[in-house]
Amino acid sequence: MPRLGSLLLEEKLITQGQLEEGLETQVVYGGRLGTNLVELGFVKEPDLARVLGRLHNCAFAAGEMVPDPAALAVADADFYDDKDVLPMRVDATKLTVAITHPKQIEAIDALGFKSGKRVVQVVIPEFRMAQLLRKYAKAFRPMRPIDMNTLRPSKAMNAGDPKPTEVGDLINEGDFAALYAQAAAPVDEDVIEGAVIEDDVPVVTGAVVEPPVVAGRPAPPPPLSVPPPEPKPITFVEAQKLLSQSQNRDDIAQTVLRFARGKFRRALLLSVRGDLVTGWQGLGKGVKREGVQRIGLSLKEDNSVKMVRDLRSHFIGPMKKSPGMEVFYKLLGGAAPATAVMMPLLVRGKPVHILYVDNGPGQMTPPDIGELLIVSQAVSRSYDTLIKARQTGAVS
Repeated sequence: MPRLGSLLLEEKLITQGQLEEGLETQVVYGGRLGTNLVELGFVKEPDLARVLGRLHNCAFAAGEMVPDPAALAVADADFYDDKDVLPMRVDATKLTVAITHPKQIEAIDALGFKSGKRVVQVVIPEFRMAQLLRKYAKAFRPMRPIDMNTLRPSKAMNAGDPKPTEVGDLINEGDFAALYAQAAAPVDEDVIEGAVIEDDVPVVTGAVVEPPVVAGRPAPPPPLSVPPPEPKPITFVEAQKLLSQSQNRDDIAQTVLRFARGKFRRALLLSVRGDLVTGWQGLGKGVKREGVQRIGLSLKEDNSVKMVRDLRSHFIGPMKKSPGMEVFYKLLGGAAPATAVMMPLLVRGKPVHILYVDNGPGQMTPPDIGELLIVSQAVSRSYDTLIKARQTGAVS
């Protein structure tokens, strides 16, 4: 069991059932356990930050926060983007640096050398760091529901808890999709400075060693002008074999997309979180990772994707026109096809992803779904195996 989960259980902030659901969600959607627990409505951000401080024996912070420009000037934006750290405060003797875990020794030592000051590490939740890096380091980080204030609480949420705000109640689908597509860009600096930093906890220090690889950290997207080579398509038999050997969600995604790419010109995997659908990964002509990960569709309004989510069944035909779908195809670098195919991927009966395929702008898409159906069932089994392993502690 993860140490964070143990501490949250010990403090009675979550139940065993909520921990298991958080681990299931982590396997399917990625990110750290704490991020998923907050998104499910099980843990509040201040409690998560406090427990992270206890876990790592260092200072902690939560809530909206604004870094001191003098602290940011210690290094450049590329350094912060690459190292996943961000200086927040600087005074005569110390530099306070936001981190997500205290093992980023190389980055901390570099900042100490650049500033000539003692570095105080302050742990903050993963999703808060991503928000800060987007704004202050012009970093690209895939959006999550929590970033759009669209928390999707579990059925296990307490009856008295407040209902979270949902994007669909605030703006229409077209405005939402456009906002989501631009979300990775810097925004106006009008954030309320409301973070509380507890810095009376002793700072953990140690010898300089090679930093560990941070598992699950998304690599920055390649420049749009120099796309990486596309992986080779695979056969139906190869796809089934690879799915049975999957070690994580990215293995599953690449296998599904490589198989689909052998049959169609464009293939995308979308993630479904309640009434929010976001781009995950894609392959095909004109499909670029940065564009895919800016896709965001609100299912509060009617569209073809919503029908697939609601019916939990495949779709073949022309996509229903809507402002949100216009943004969708712009992010794919082209116009809508004449017809498309969508397939829900279910995990324990819930639609968690949608596989979208087409043959390009203006083209008819062959309704070849027999093998896709079998592959989708294999995906469900792969996820189920990973979830069981994660919940029993077999996968770290």
